[in-house]
Amino acid sequence: MTFEATIDGTAAAEPPDPARLAALAPEERRQSLDRYVRDEIGRLLGIAADRVDTTGRTMYSLGIGSIAGLELQCRLEAALHVTVDLQRLLRANSAAELIDCLAGQLGPVSALGPDGAHQRSAVPA
Repeated sequence: MTFEATIDGTAAAEPPDPARLAALAPEERRQSLDRYVRDEIGRLLGIAADRVDTTGRTMYSLGIGSIAGLELQCRLEAALHVTVDLQRLLRANSAAELIDCLAGQLGPVSALGPDGAHQRSAVPA
């Protein structure tokens, strides 16, 4: 894993490549996203990534409010080239729910769309 310096001096993990994620088996994709999302949440909250509880706490109880949620949304969308619904992110029962959603969006290409571009498989609501 490579690291890049950020403006505030905190090292951040380089985001996983969306094309590489799509080629991974579902569990490997989820594990890679888990590491990346933990890193991003940890950076936002100023804590070590390994201290981020992805299963036992809501996003709000982790400390992800509207401002941090917007920042997380922007980071994830820019790095992973996906659409993240801010309201869904903020209401998530856990970071694991967000990770599962991202893993679904970054899954195998399912079909060609009307414009001939590849479309990602649908994310369950």
